[in-house]
Amino acid sequence: MGQAGETQLRSRSTLTREEYTQLWKESRLSIPPLMRIPAAATTAFGIGMALGLAHGGKMAGLRFRAEHAHRLPTTTTGWYLYHKSKNYHLALGGLKEGFKVGAKLGVLSTAMFFAENLFDVYRGSQDFISTVMASLAVAGGFSLWSRLRYLCNIA
Repeated sequence: MGQAGETQLRSRSTLTREEYTQLWKESRLSIPPLMRIPAAATTAFGIGMALGLAHGGKMAGLRFRAEHAHRLPTTTTGWYLYHKSKNYHLALGGLKEGFKVGAKLGVLSTAMFFAENLFDVYRGSQDFISTVMASLAVAGGFSLWSRLRYLCNIA
């Protein structure tokens, strides 16, 4: 490969400082899509994990209490072991629910940001119309998926 081939190969894979600055300036939130989409997915997963952890832990604690209401401990050691076991169930239930909610929010936010970028590229402009179309597309897809899943479980 000659000198011209190496220069051409290098110019395809790297951006000049001006091109790099222009890419950041022209992107939504001044963050290029290849960085914005994973950041949004990670943030949504983290928020979903926190919400699911709180809700799942509370529900697991209430479920444990209801399942063991007929045989409550009578000794101090029994109460210690009861609460220890309850805490393990609470943590496990919270983690399960946290991962479920986090995964759902992560997938939905990734789909929304990906669709938004797709509409931006297809339309050739970055405005609120792309955001609205992407949001409606993802919300419609989620509604359709939820409705079909609901209908399949009943039948």
